[in-house]
Amino acid sequence: MIIDHQPKDLEEEFYDILKNKKINTYFQPIISLKNGEIIGYEALSRGPIDGLLHLPETLFDCAKIMNKVWELDLLCRIKAIERAKEIIGDKYLFINIEPDIIKDPEFKRGFTKEYLEAYQISPENIIFEITEHQAVLDFRGFREIIDNYKGQGYRIAIDDAGDGYSGLRMLAEIRPNFVKIDMGLIRNIDKDMMKKELLRSIQSFSRITNIKLIAEGIETIDELRTLIEIGIEYGQGYFIQKPNPSFIQLNPRIMQTILHINEVTTEAERNGSSRPIGALVRRDTAVFVNDSCHRINDIFNESYNLQGIAVLKSNKAVGLIMRHKFYYQMEKHKRHLDFLSRKIGDVMDSYPLVVEADTMLSEVCQMAISREEKNVYDYVVITEKGQYIGIVPFAGLLEAMMG
Repeated sequence: MIIDHQPKDLEEEFYDILKNKKINTYFQPIISLKNGEIIGYEALSRGPIDGLLHLPETLFDCAKIMNKVWELDLLCRIKAIERAKEIIGDKYLFINIEPDIIKDPEFKRGFTKEYLEAYQISPENIIFEITEHQAVLDFRGFREIIDNYKGQGYRIAIDDAGDGYSGLRMLAEIRPNFVKIDMGLIRNIDKDMMKKELLRSIQSFSRITNIKLIAEGIETIDELRTLIEIGIEYGQGYFIQKPNPSFIQLNPRIMQTILHINEVTTEAERNGSSRPIGALVRRDTAVFVNDSCHRINDIFNESYNLQGIAVLKSNKAVGLIMRHKFYYQMEKHKRHLDFLSRKIGDVMDSYPLVVEADTMLSEVCQMAISREEKNVYDYVVITEKGQYIGIVPFAGLLEAMMG
């Protein structure tokens, strides 16, 4: 944060950035979760890479203190458009805008049709990405401004939806073309049934209102798979590609992964319970039989939604640790530190339900409900040719059977 540095140093660097236009623009692709094709890029501005104001939060905090937000915002936009002119073509350029900026009459100066034509960019390719972190006090006036821009061909996106306090009101008033789902809702969505159901509701709403959803902050293949299964159309995140100062090709494996997940999802919807359990697998990291229980405790503390962890010897599944059973054992032991120092193999369930990925879902469900009552809700461990590949929670079995 800025308080870590001397104000004078920051002031000198900030004015140097404005005067010499030392803004670096990074671009992060936004892709279709149907076919993996890039539909556009979000422009992200940074200060000099070796400077005090490299990070955007620090840079814009400094601009606010010095009452220079407008000047900095204009410079960032100009840099983004200059860099994007050769690559955009029929793709979108997402530009972050705060509500106060778009209301400023001077804002138009940077977004006249003549200005964009000089860079061979059409207004139809520009998407104003409005953050909902900042409250809008005059929604009526703000909507008139937004409608004016829409009338010129620009599109509107609401950023970080689900994170701010005024999101529903802004959604209803602005009626955006895109809504970007905050990464807080996306994180570990594969492990959180409430997040899944909430996003399903948002997806149903977006379908009715013709608003396109973009999932932000996708970081794992399981998050990606869950979003595709729910039906989210677009996404971005480090798993897909990190922001980069150059326009680089998407890794072909990402597109192949997306196409494969869509194929499996479509097949699953067609076949219902007549499909292999491998279609539901969640590729959770496992632990090893000789690890200490400290490892289990750390994982559970870091992932509060995680209810179980598979235990391996080499790469073969030999056990399972369920959260509630683990902490029940620890409480019974009294001396918690001694318990946590024990090997996982001493406290695990050595006879979990382990099935091959090609086992039919209906068969696995029968096996799961036939377990002892104390184990009915335990995770099912999935293997492929005897090698561990992941787990399926009991709730996932029920959801698949009912869906």
